[in-house]
Amino acid sequence: MTKTALATTLAALCTACSTGGPPPSPSEVFDRYVAAVHAADMAAVRALIAADVERSDFPGCRPEMDNAACLAHYIEATVVVPRARLSERARRIDGDTVTAELEVRSALYTKAGVERIVGRDVVRVRDGRIVAFRFVPDFADEATAQFFGTPGIGPRAARS
Repeated sequence: MTKTALATTLAALCTACSTGGPPPSPSEVFDRYVAAVHAADMAAVRALIAADVERSDFPGCRPEMDNAACLAHYIEATVVVPRARLSERARRIDGDTVTAELEVRSALYTKAGVERIVGRDVVRVRDGRIVAFRFVPDFADEATAQFFGTPGIGPRAARS
């Protein structure tokens, strides 16, 4: 999706919300999130995050960041700046929660010596905005375990 198409989509979303139309479904919000990541459009990503979103446990978040800024920083650092490509393998919707099985490729991973990682994005949506977001790595996948093990996360983490 081009930046122009993404801007048009977001404008339609804002119009629907301001005219009393129904908010987008959790699945539509997740699609917009992926489109914004692929377009490297942080303004669009931020527009999808609710002010009262749950706090991310991303170590790069600083105490003075509010929850929305923390999640935006996490997304920017891990998928937007490294220009990640998210390929969806499967999606489940359970009420307001989208669970998307993903394969993620980016320069961040190739620099660490792996081709891609796999895992699940678990995204909870309320009123067309993301209120909870987490990525759950699939440590049964060797490349994923290797990538996360380097900084000390998961079963392949170096133990002192």
